[in-house]
Amino acid sequence: MSTIGIVDTTFARFDMGRAAIDEIQQNASVNIRRATVPGIKDLPVASKKLIEEEGCDIVIALGMPGAQEKDKVCAHEASMGLITAQLMTNTHIIEVFVHEDEAKDERELAFLMESRAREHALNTIQLLFKPEQLTKLAGTGQRQGFEDVGQVRM
Repeated sequence: MSTIGIVDTTFARFDMGRAAIDEIQQNASVNIRRATVPGIKDLPVASKKLIEEEGCDIVIALGMPGAQEKDKVCAHEASMGLITAQLMTNTHIIEVFVHEDEAKDERELAFLMESRAREHALNTIQLLFKPEQLTKLAGTGQRQGFEDVGQVRM
């Protein structure tokens, strides 16, 4: 049976890990391993450990960078770390970040965090079991969390 890793942070203001796990359990029969770390710069090593030590076939890394410029720098560093961990393990790590300034208020922020986590959980299932389904969506302007923007037509 395949294993999906979920790694999230205590810094986030919403339990995106719970939302992703719920979505996965509703749509696939897999083992799930969860790890929670303090902040987004801790996600790469936790993801790598889930792959190498827990045998995860794919990992979802969930985080919420703050709205300040230094938070954006930290998000970039975390993203680079996740890319490095993917290359080191030859395993997909689906980065799911919701920046605190993406929403106009706390209600929209909570909606965005839940919906993005759930939509990427579905992407993860497809990537693991039916990657050809993602190919069918190539170039269609899919957005996780907000409304899809659609294709550009000639």
